[in-house]
Amino acid sequence: MNGVVQDEVVYFPSLQTLPAELRALRELDRVRKRRILPLITLTPPQRMPDVVDFRRAAQQAGEVMQELPHFIDLGRVPLDHAVAWRRLADPTQGFRTWREFAQAHRHAVPVVLMPDGASERGIAVQAAAIEREFGQVLFRLRGTPRWSAPSTVIVERALDGLEDLRRALVVLDFGTEREWLLGGASAGLDLLARWRTRWPSLRVVVMGNSFPATAQWMGSAEADDNARSGRLAILERELHRRLGGLAVVGYGDHGAIHTPSEPGPELPAGHVRIDYPWQGQWRFERRRRASADDANREAAEAIIAAAPSFGARDLWGEHEIQEAANGRVFARGREAWTAIRVNLHLATQVDELQIEHWSTRSVLPGPTS
Repeated sequence: MNGVVQDEVVYFPSLQTLPAELRALRELDRVRKRRILPLITLTPPQRMPDVVDFRRAAQQAGEVMQELPHFIDLGRVPLDHAVAWRRLADPTQGFRTWREFAQAHRHAVPVVLMPDGASERGIAVQAAAIEREFGQVLFRLRGTPRWSAPSTVIVERALDGLEDLRRALVVLDFGTEREWLLGGASAGLDLLARWRTRWPSLRVVVMGNSFPATAQWMGSAEADDNARSGRLAILERELHRRLGGLAVVGYGDHGAIHTPSEPGPELPAGHVRIDYPWQGQWRFERRRRASADDANREAAEAIIAAAPSFGARDLWGEHEIQEAANGRVFARGREAWTAIRVNLHLATQVDELQIEHWSTRSVLPGPTS
């Protein structure tokens, strides 16, 4: 896995092994897929709570990535798989169980686990072992409105124990709440400035999410039958800009998924919402009709009419919207439209970041790593 963090990578999305996200990633073309390095949180289905479920989730991640490099993570302790999760996150021998689990899945690199109660030394030993065994090491700091000093200290001490900092990647994850996302920029700037002084070659990625929960997005259930259209700024792009853009930090986000609100219940019968990301915004069309097929068709037609050069990029998500506009009759619920939205979001971020990437290269003396 040496060299997994390549200069050609422009986008670090955080995804889960849930059906909609797996479908979105599976349908992303390989050319664009080579430009991303996803952090995939293993999310087993809610059935028999066993480590086997985590193995299946890791297998699914590898399958949709088509043997391309990716990171795997355990996330927070799940209610349905707590025993299996703790078995994998056992801190003994530098989290040996977790490292051996990842070794069984080609092209996967384990994220450094930092569960509550783990010792600083144990985390440092784990990080050094991952660097040695996988050639890359990734730390994920999950933010709060102010970064937690103890968590940064743990990462900093682990970084000091690595052989080559050019193999390290630190992700500053500002979370999934739109309301305070940009409020964390000041703390992020302070942390980045301190780290640049201490470790000039350290590579940092900033990520967050401003896609709202469905209840916020849809408005009141008593809304009338009239069509609703709108736009919403992708604030994680603005956060990235405030922290210096690609000249300073890498870009990541949560793939236009608001967690843990998704997946959730289906929309009421006859309600449809289609989302389309473009130039730093999500554009949405909402319809409420007696027939879901009619609502799908009208919303899809409106998206196509408003989207510049719709279909020119040959994206799976655009093809599915076009099919709905053509009146294709088939069952398509919230999960299916979520997969379409995520697929379009991933492709759009790659395309727009690639332009920024080459623009940045043209004014910089070269990469620092």
